Amino acid sequence: MSGSSGSKKILKNGAHRYVDMWAFPGVHPTNIEFLQRLKMADDRQFTANMEVCGTVMEQDVKQGSWQTTHLVGLRADAWKPRPAMQQKKLEQMQQERLEVLRRQIKATGSLSAAQTDRLHQQMLQDPIMKLQPDQLEGRRLIMKLFRSNERVRWVGSIEEVTTSEVHNSLGSRRPLISMTTSLEGHRYLTDFQENHRTFRIPSIFSFCYFHLKSERMWYLNIRRKWISIGADFVIESEGQKVGDIDGALFGLGYNAHIYVYNPILAQETKFLDLLTLFTTSVSYHAAMRRAIRQRLKTSRQGFSGGQIVEPEEFTLLKNPRVA
Repeated sequence: MSGSSGSKKILKNGAHRYVDMWAFPGVHPTNIEFLQRLKMADDRQFTANMEVCGTVMEQDVKQGSWQTTHLVGLRADAWKPRPAMQQKKLEQMQQERLEVLRRQIKATGSLSAAQTDRLHQQMLQDPIMKLQPDQLEGRRLIMKLFRSNERVRWVGSIEEVTTSEVHNSLGSRRPLISMTTSLEGHRYLTDFQENHRTFRIPSIFSFCYFHLKSERMWYLNIRRKWISIGADFVIESEGQKVGDIDGALFGLGYNAHIYVYNPILAQETKFLDLLTLFTTSVSYHAAMRRAIRQRLKTSRQGFSGGQIVEPEEFTLLKNPRVA
């Protein structure tokens, strides 16, 4: 147990977790050990490009003791796309653009010398043809949570949905984060959507969670506090406070305590996993917004096709009613 996790209040009722996200995952002393454990896990959710970036501790409210219960993994290939992928996307996009320009001059058949010269002149002026690979924004956050008892197993993932971010941000004229989560054994995805409110700077995320046992839909907000040292959030449901995310005062990475006070939600492990996944993403929010601004910039300049949309994200957008 870290000292910071023990310094917070002990709940007699409710649930309490501590998320420890590392500032430099690749050089963290326990990264190699955890990475080896995950590689040995019989779980397809852990891929070759996964990077361990944090741990989660859980409090036994009866004993007051702590135990490391989860590992957090980052899909490094999605968060730090290779230059070769950006170059390939640019070449594909420019080839498609070249065909469009050519057809604007002549629908079919070979171009004359004069038409070819005209095409070259248009290519020199076309914004897509002048793009450089580093102008294509391809990063996308994918975090995965693994339970680390005797057998390591996947319990949930949170993924950035860049297509939703672009259209929501264009409509509100400010960068807004969109994420979706999937939980092991839970039939429904849960979307986290950052919302725009006039004259309100701190973030407000909204989501809904379907409680399978009671068949009740919970509507919740995660509201960042106006004044706080670190990133602190209040979790609300239907006007009532049901929990807190208390960012640690000190630390190189993002460390936070998660409290759930509502007795129904506190007993719901999958709901705690959901909040844990959201908390693992908080330290990446600033970088995500920078990426959204770059996507908005390219969209407003008329070449939104330059956005890299991964096949995994297209899978999330598929209509389940279509075979």
